[in-house]
Amino acid sequence: MKTCDTRGTALAAESHELNPYATPATVSDAPLIDGARLRSPWLRRFVVLQAIVIVTSLAVEAYQHESIVGSGPLFSLVGLAIAVIAFRKRDYVAVLFGGSAIVFASLIVFLINYNSWGPPQGDYPITLLSYTYAAFALPISYWLAFVRPRSAGNHLL
Repeated sequence: MKTCDTRGTALAAESHELNPYATPATVSDAPLIDGARLRSPWLRRFVVLQAIVIVTSLAVEAYQHESIVGSGPLFSLVGLAIAVIAFRKRDYVAVLFGGSAIVFASLIVFLINYNSWGPPQGDYPITLLSYTYAAFALPISYWLAFVRPRSAGNHLL
């Protein structure tokens, strides 16, 4: 049974455990875990690295389509690093951004295997999907790396 002091706040001790000489302890109304995201310089660096990987892989893929064999796993690993760091820092927008890289690379692998595409057959659809993903991912990576850390109210995101 919790008792109340003169202000109406609940006392932490039970009535039979109450020490009359101790100061009253109140139960805090503050949450134990703050929902605000914690800033990480590593997260920002990996987001910038992901943007560099996207631009570089698009340029190399436009030159030689078979380069996705190397750029896809690199793209996924950087996305995984972003997702892990962001999850530890409770930055769920960045978790989605990092996870989208893994999902996109998995989608490309699935499409290649499901449709039995060789390099000539997969060149156009994979290039189109890659440029579409980059059109969304590059502005988001810029926002995550440069705009959001300076903006007020980051803890709401």
